[in-house]
Amino acid sequence: MSQYLKETRRYHLVILFALLSIALWVTPVQHMISIGRFQHYAMAIFLFSCGYFIQTAFSWKELPKLARFSYIATGMFFFSVALVFYQNPWLVDRASVASDEKMQTRTGMMLTYMGTSVALGIVWLKVAYDEAMEKRRKLKQESQTQSQEATQG
Repeated sequence: MSQYLKETRRYHLVILFALLSIALWVTPVQHMISIGRFQHYAMAIFLFSCGYFIQTAFSWKELPKLARFSYIATGMFFFSVALVFYQNPWLVDRASVASDEKMQTRTGMMLTYMGTSVALGIVWLKVAYDEAMEKRRKLKQESQTQSQEATQG
């Protein structure tokens, strides 16, 4: 268990903030303050994005440059989603104030976010690949060191 916790330490704060955002999402905030459904979602998504920024700050020294970029870019992605949801409560399907122009804007935003999420996914795959190659290299070095010690001893 401790090995698992050690290997996942770079994700602990993201997971914590994900759990906090789920708690906020299931909390009926609309009963306490006057906000729309998408604004409520925005608050939960914003909290989730904070997890990426805080995790980046705490893990800065141990993260390679591409991993730093991926954490910050993912945080910015979710922050922008939260901002769009908060400022545009008309995004809900049954909104009476949604004009044709707003519906076209909505479609454009969805396509932009879909493209951005695919690009972020590719960056995260590259980070995972680099980490796997680094781990493989370390294991290979350790096995070579052990075999050299065995032949010398």
